[in-house]
Amino acid sequence: MDTTQLLLALIRIAVCGEAPNAELKAACTPEALTQVFSLASRHDLAHLVGQGASKLSLPDSEPLQLCKKAAMQAFFRFAKQQHTCKAVCQALEQAEIPFIPLKGSVLRDYYPEGWMRTSCDLDILVKEQTLAQARSLLEQGGWSFRDETSHDVAFVSPDGVHLELHYSTIEDYVSEKGKKIMEGIWQAATPLPGKKYHMVISDALFYYYHMAHMAKHFIHGGCGIRSFLDVWVMNHRMEFDPDPRKALLAEGELTAFGRASERLAEIWFSGAPMDEDSQNFQNFVLSGGTYGTVKNRVNLQQEQKGGKLKFALGRIFLSYDILKHQFPVLQKHRWLTPLYQVVRWCRLLFCGGVKRSVQELQTTAGVSQEEQSAAGKLLRYLEL
Repeated sequence: MDTTQLLLALIRIAVCGEAPNAELKAACTPEALTQVFSLASRHDLAHLVGQGASKLSLPDSEPLQLCKKAAMQAFFRFAKQQHTCKAVCQALEQAEIPFIPLKGSVLRDYYPEGWMRTSCDLDILVKEQTLAQARSLLEQGGWSFRDETSHDVAFVSPDGVHLELHYSTIEDYVSEKGKKIMEGIWQAATPLPGKKYHMVISDALFYYYHMAHMAKHFIHGGCGIRSFLDVWVMNHRMEFDPDPRKALLAEGELTAFGRASERLAEIWFSGAPMDEDSQNFQNFVLSGGTYGTVKNRVNLQQEQKGGKLKFALGRIFLSYDILKHQFPVLQKHRWLTPLYQVVRWCRLLFCGGVKRSVQELQTTAGVSQEEQSAAGKLLRYLEL
C-alpha cells in the first residue's frame, strides 16, 4: 500500500464509514505514517489521518502523536470558528443585513463531525449595497480590516479568526454563462427556517458554485484532495435531485469537469476502479497540494494560451478581465486599464514581485514537451 492509498484509506475510515482492518493496521508503520502525515499536511488533512489512525489501536509513535495533535488542533480551530460564525450571523440578522454563509461553513454540517471539515477562514456573502453597513458592523465589533479584492473584503476577529466578507461570487474563473448563473444568487436565495435575513441557496446552485470554485483553483495550479472529499460528501450525505445539478453544470459549461471530479471522488472514497484519465487527474491534484504550485499553474495556462511565448506575453500584459481583480476600480473605470498596467509593473519592480515573475518565466522555460502534452490532454478531458 503506497502513501496515497494509505492516506485515502485513513480518510475513508474517518469520514466515509469504512471499517478498520488488519491489513491497514499492519501498513501503518511509523515510517509509513511519517510519509502520510507529510502528504496529508500539504492538503490540510492531517487531522483526518489522526482520526482514522485513532480507530486502529496503533502502538504509540512520534508520527502517530503528530497526527493526533493535528486532530486536536483542528477541533479547537473549528470550535473557535464556529463560535465566531454564530456571533457574526446573529449580528447580521439583528442588523437586518441579508447574508448567505458559503463553502465550509455549510459543508461541515454534512461531515460526521463538524471539525472534520477544516477551513482557513469563514466565507459569508452580503449584497454589495449593504457592504458598507456590514463592514461598519464588523469594525464596531473589533474586527480588523486585512485587504480587499474585486469580490470580497477580508477581516480578522479580535481572537484571530479570518473572515472573507464576499459581496460577489463572480471571480475570474467564471465563464460568461457561469457569470450569469452566479449573478442570480440572491434571486435564488430563501430565508433559513426561523430567520429573516440568514439566507440559503438551492442545492444545485451550491453544488455549481463548489465546482466552479474547484475549477478556478485547478487552473491556478491545484484544488487539493479536500475539494474532492467535499464532492463525495455532497453526493453521499446530502439529499438532492441530480437533475438540477446537472442542468446548472451544463449551463455553466462545467459538465466534463464536474463528471471527472465526481469520478475521482468515487475512486478515492468509494473504491471505484481507476482509469487512465482519472489517473492523470489524480497525479495533477496530488502534485499541487491545497493551493497548487507555480509549475502546475504555468503548465496548464501555457497550454491554454497556445504556447510559451503567448503565455509570457499574457503575463506581461494582463487582460482587463484579470487586471480588474487586482484593481477593483477598473470595474467602474475601464478606460484606466493602460494606467494600471503600468501600476502593476511598478508593483512588480518595487514591491517584491520581480522574484515571483522571474520564477514564473523560468518555470515556463523548464516545462518539457511531455509535460505540456500531458497538460493538454488533461484540459481536453476536463473541457476547460
